[in-house]
Order: sequence, then C-alpha cells, then structure tokens
Amino acid sequence: MLRIGRRTKNLLLGTATPIQTEVSELWDLMRILNSGSEFVLGREAMSMWMNIQRALPVIKGDEIPVDERDAWEWLRSPLPPGEEEPLVANLRSQLGIPDNSFFTDKGFGSLEFFAQESVVQTLSPDFYEQHNPFVRHIVLRRRQTLEEAGLLERISVEVHPVPDAPTSTYSGMHFDGLGLLTNHPFNLAYQAAEDFITALQQRTKTAGFMRSLLLQRICSSFASGRSTAAKMLNRELLDDDDEAALLSEPLSHLTPTEASHLRTIVEELSRPEAHDPKLAAIRYFLTEHRTECRTWLEHGCIIFSQYYDTAHWIASELARTLPGEPIAIYAGTGKSGMFRGEEFASIEREEIKKAVKKRSLRLVVATDAACEGLNLQTLGTLINVDLPWNPSRLEQRLGRIKRFGQTRRSVDMLNLVYNDTQDEKVYRVLSRRLKDKFDIFGGLPDTIEDEWIETEQRLDEMMDQYVHLRQQARDVFELRYKETINPDKNRWELCSRVLARKDVIEKLSESW
Repeated sequence: MLRIGRRTKNLLLGTATPIQTEVSELWDLMRILNSGSEFVLGREAMSMWMNIQRALPVIKGDEIPVDERDAWEWLRSPLPPGEEEPLVANLRSQLGIPDNSFFTDKGFGSLEFFAQESVVQTLSPDFYEQHNPFVRHIVLRRRQTLEEAGLLERISVEVHPVPDAPTSTYSGMHFDGLGLLTNHPFNLAYQAAEDFITALQQRTKTAGFMRSLLLQRICSSFASGRSTAAKMLNRELLDDDDEAALLSEPLSHLTPTEASHLRTIVEELSRPEAHDPKLAAIRYFLTEHRTECRTWLEHGCIIFSQYYDTAHWIASELARTLPGEPIAIYAGTGKSGMFRGEEFASIEREEIKKAVKKRSLRLVVATDAACEGLNLQTLGTLINVDLPWNPSRLEQRLGRIKRFGQTRRSVDMLNLVYNDTQDEKVYRVLSRRLKDKFDIFGGLPDTIEDEWIETEQRLDEMMDQYVHLRQQARDVFELRYKETINPDKNRWELCSRVLARKDVIEKLSESW
C-alpha cells in the first residue's frame, strides 16, 4: 500500500474498522496517505505527528505544546491549509507561504514578531485537538449519522430479556431480573473460583488478570468453566486468549490450596445435575419464542461466544436436539466446521458465508476471533452467550446482522448472564444505557477496565466519564464534515446522461 500511495495521484481509503486492536493501526493508514503526499502527516524526519507516543495525547486534547517554540514544531510540518483556520491563513500570509506548500524550514527564532504572536495564539486548550492531520484527513461516518440523513434505512434492536417483564413473556425460563437462575453445583464452582483468586493474590501480582480471565470463562458456560479449570490444573495454555502466556508462571507453581479450588470447579461442573441454564434458554429462543409470528430459528440466528469451548459445546448440544438442522461453527483457523446431525466436519469459513448468503444455513455459532468481515444480514436474530467486558466487541457482533441488506426493520438480541455473578453486575450497569433502539451501544464506552468493576456505582461513574470524552472526540470529527453529507447529491439513478470514459477519468482525478 505504501508503494501504491507513492504512485497514486488521489487516494481514498475506506474501512469499517480503522482501529481493530491497536491505535497504531490508524497511524499505518495515515502513513499510506502520506506516502508521496507530505501534506498529510508532514516530512518523515521532521514531523511531530509521526510519533504516536507524543502525538496521541495532543490529538486527544490531553496535552498541548509546552511553549511557542514547541508549538511551531507541531505547526510547520505539515503546515495546515489557510482555509481551515483564519489564524493559519494570517500566519501563511506573514511568512509568504503559498496555499500549495505545507512545510517551512524556518526555525521559530527566525520568524517575525507578528508571526511568532500567531504561533503563541495556537496554544489555546483546544486548538491542536481540532486542527491536526487526523481530524483533517479522516472522515467519520457512523451508521447513526447516515440513518439520520436518510442514506440508510433505520434498523432498531429489541433487547432480551426485558427487565421486569411479566413471567408469561419468556414461558418456562427462569430469569431473575436480567440473570438466569443457576443451580447448586454452579454456585459452589463460582465460589471456588473466587477462593482460588483470593489464595493466588497472596503470592503473585497476576491474580488481578487471572480473576478477570477465570470469572469471564466460568460465566461464559459451565463447559468453559470446567475446561478452563482443568487446563489450569494441567498447566496447559488456554485457547482464545492473547495474554494466556502470562499465566504460565503462576500456574507452574500451584499450591495445594489453589489446586484444590480448581478441582472443586471441575468436579462441581461435571456433576449430572449441573445443567447449564444458558443451553435451555438458547433452545427456547430458537424454537419457541416468537417475534413477528416466527421463531428465532426461522428468522435465522447467530450465536456468539468469546470462547471456542463454549461455542463448540453449544453447537454440539444443539446438533443433538435439532438433528435435521445444519449448524456451523465459525471460528479461528482450523476450527470452523459444520454439524449435520451429530457428525462434525471441518470446512472453510468461506463455505459457511456462502451457505448463509444462499439461505441454506440459518444457524451459526461464532467466536469473536472470527467476526471481522462477517456479513450475515440474511439472519435476523443474535444471541450473546457471554458478554465481553468490551462493549465495542458487542457492537461488532451486532454489526454482523444490523447492516445494509437486512430485511427486518427490527432485529432481536438476547444477552445471557448468570444470576448473582460478576457478569450480571456489569450487565446491570450496561443495560441501563441500552435505551436508544436505533443506536443501542451509543451510551457505552469502547472498553471496560477491570479496576472499574469494584462497585456498580464506580462502574457507572467511570462509564459516564469515558462516554463524555468519547463524545467530545466524535464531535470534533463529525462537526468538521457533517455539512458535507448531502443525501440527494450524486444519485446515479437520477443522472440524465452517461459519462464517456474521458469524463470518468476526469471526474475520478478530482481531489476530494
């Protein structure tokens, strides 16, 4: 892409996920734009904006240049266009720099008095937050913005379970508020997980990370909790966790007490009476609960989990109770496949996509590791078996079905958590913010830090603070380009003539 950038007259990059895991990915895209066009990020050797560690706090508005000399270093490569801000237009005029030039090698000490005064004025608190290469060259188009402009049809989201719903709403299901009632074996296993973390805290600093990992896995499913504890006992690496290597050291020296707690988890979740209520809920919503006079299976459904243990267990259990229904597992490399009856065969993920598109497959169980780029708008319902403490992942999950081409005007989403667990506490706070059916995650932060989850009150406060800061960042982008949205402009179906090849080349050669 960098080589293409150098050879391209005009370059437009489009992506739904400019940042997937690391913010540095945004710098990678900007460097592509900058290759051969140094007005984007500036000259490689001199631009302050190239350094992500220094530039990110300035872009976010957390820091400003320390003084006018420092400010000049941020300004002069690349020098903003004059049309962007009168202050910059005056500075360009004072220095005699034309509109098509975006760099000067003059040092701050060589500037005239009035030019230096102009630089001093850029030290206002929000100048560099609003005038930087990223705001200048990134156009943010959220789905809600396009829906409000009439460019996309609005799709609402109905969230289940509905708090305080009449008992007849989910017949036969045992919800206590938002959480599923569990049983004695699970309660003992969950307590053993808490006791394991308490014991581990006495000898290692990684206990906090272990707490998040173990509780999220045991709250995913009984199968995942049992498998995780067994692997910890056997000092095996866990799947689906990028940071699992951090566990090797503490797990290599388990004390007898710690090992006893892990064995309790395995034993309790292996008991015949340890029936997972999430499986019963999934079966109920797929085959009995109706919206628009159809079951969720008839609408088509994708079931999401963070963990392959949970995904495979759900798919295999559903395959036994729905013998005539093909069920796909869409997961990481080498793990995807199809159940036909109880027989499982590995297949490529592309084959699963094609089957869903042709509507020959209506039930998919997927992991988060594989959800990027998955288009499933032929399915109309979604079940979150577990809730990652990362709302942006929930948004990505929903985006698999809430997208262009979805035939339903309102899709259904079920969120499953166990009663009286850490997951339910987090979800109680999240659910209070899922009020806008058309922008269901608009009131949530992109991620939830472990230290926020001390109490519901602290979690609420930290989420409010984070969402406020995120909205400020969105406003910077959207206010800049919102006026450029014109639903009636360039509508090809209203064109009165067909462009010749020469016209097409000229049109595509125009800068944007």
